[in-house]
Amino acid sequence: MPTRKPTDAGRVPRARRLAPVDPEFAALVAAVESLLAEWSGPGPVLPHGVAHQDLRTNLLTWHLRGLPAQLDHIRTALRAAGPAEVRLARVLADIAAVDPSRHGHTGPDTPQITARYDRRNALIWTALALAHEAGIPAGVGHDPSDLHPTVVYIELPAGQISWHLPAHPAAWDGHTTSTKYDRVAAFTADLARA
Repeated sequence: MPTRKPTDAGRVPRARRLAPVDPEFAALVAAVESLLAEWSGPGPVLPHGVAHQDLRTNLLTWHLRGLPAQLDHIRTALRAAGPAEVRLARVLADIAAVDPSRHGHTGPDTPQITARYDRRNALIWTALALAHEAGIPAGVGHDPSDLHPTVVYIELPAGQISWHLPAHPAAWDGHTTSTKYDRVAAFTADLARA
């Protein structure tokens, strides 16, 4: 049996053996490879790895280097890379967990309750975007009879869901389309300099 030469780092390279994998494994491998190729997370070591599938058990494993301090960030990024429907379900579960009105809250609002509503409202806007990404009908309506007149609707297969949200506190400042995109460019440039 021929021996392999060690690499510059003193490691023996491992052959990449992937048997035909099911689409879920292939999607996972593609997501991890994409994540590793674009990695800009914390830590001094750029992570790298090799996928390996055991031909006897069909078990897919990933041999990774340079990751102990970065695994939570990779797990979070992989969760974000899931299908939009899955991410929407997670966000809806997060909304249900944090929403004070789900448990009968009607006021008065304490600082803790206000913080929970703020979190809920941010998650609702995320859910709206994810519903659009998933092709689920969703949009914004207006209910002038309510103290919180903005209404977000999502038409789930099980039926419609909605939330009342406070209206934006500032009125239109008269900006034009050109001004709008000048402001976008300035914001982006400021972030690049930071």
